Amino acid sequence: MKIKNIFSWIYILLACAMLAIGRLYDERLEFLGINLSIILSVSFLLVSIPLLLSIKRVKHFNTKRLFYYFLSIIIIFPPVLCLYFDYDDFGFEKYFNFIFIVIPLVIIVIETFKYNDVRVFFKILLGFIIALSLIGLFVVSTSSDRLSVLGGGPIVFARWMNIGLIILFFIKPSRINKKNILLMLFLLVLSLAAGSKGPVLSLVITLVVFFFLNFQKIFLRVLFFSCLIGSIVFFSGINTSILGIGKTERLVTKGNTSIDARMVFVSRSVDLILHYPLGVGLGNWQVYANKIKPTHLLKHQYPHNLVLEIFAELGIISGILFLILLLKILFYNYKKMYLNKNNEHSFYPLLFYLQLYLMSNSFFSGSLNDSRLLFVVMAMSLIETSLILKVKKNV
Repeated sequence: MKIKNIFSWIYILLACAMLAIGRLYDERLEFLGINLSIILSVSFLLVSIPLLLSIKRVKHFNTKRLFYYFLSIIIIFPPVLCLYFDYDDFGFEKYFNFIFIVIPLVIIVIETFKYNDVRVFFKILLGFIIALSLIGLFVVSTSSDRLSVLGGGPIVFARWMNIGLIILFFIKPSRINKKNILLMLFLLVLSLAAGSKGPVLSLVITLVVFFFLNFQKIFLRVLFFSCLIGSIVFFSGINTSILGIGKTERLVTKGNTSIDARMVFVSRSVDLILHYPLGVGLGNWQVYANKIKPTHLLKHQYPHNLVLEIFAELGIISGILFLILLLKILFYNYKKMYLNKNNEHSFYPLLFYLQLYLMSNSFFSGSLNDSRLLFVVMAMSLIETSLILKVKKNV
């Protein structure tokens, strides 16, 4: 293996670790008086520097230019808004985590990644997710609490499980074997065990879109397997057993509390946007929403919706730009996926459905800090070289 390839593997390994942690400093990763997050963060930044300096030429096109404009807004706007609005530790943490983890990573992905780098990235990321799932299995078997592996919370855990399921399904859909199917079912059960509706609903939306776009090809297979699985569940009573795992019963027994809360978040966010159309700064959603309505105080720090968060904290211009980016890149991935639908070595189906899932989930329970993988997937979609492996046929 060449030195360049070893360096690339090290960087991708560190990048996946930072995406999994999501913070430059995490007090949860303290072992024997040594904080592993600091070691990983410093290593990630040190390895990022030569890769950033190696970028000699940047080729612009409309969507990439818009993406860089948006990243520039996140770098510039918060310090400017800081001159007019208060800032606390939550806002500073969001700002520094994004500019030192997400921004270097997405620039390196767009400007230096090739097909093989994307392949290695998803393989390593899947390895992290499987390791997290094993920890989750231990938690489920030893605790009656909701899954919150490594302090990430049940929503974050369920999201990672579903991401792993999507990677397994779309990375090579024509080569799915029994081992992969069992692993996908395992991740799905753990996702359900977290008892969070947002990630599950986002997965259902993604699968419905997949079914709609591939109706003719997969209808009979889906009908057969649905009947088979439905019969097994009905006659074996396994549905009762699944509901007994973790907090799965919350998905069918929980009331409308979370839905009502989300509607309140939407209403309060709209009020905030109308009062402060240029934004209130990162981390200030709760503070200024409560100032507008001091008789109805919110205890949540963010609106659990990435788009509302950007509109409210970074302003209307930033929100509109972000929405345009989301839709343009999703359509770009769809077009690439459709044009290369007969090539099983294309990464565009994975990027399309993964972005669709992450985008849907960000509407239910996302924040700027939690949506770091969404920005990386968007960055991969803007890689100039084709993410398709052209295999030579033997004549």
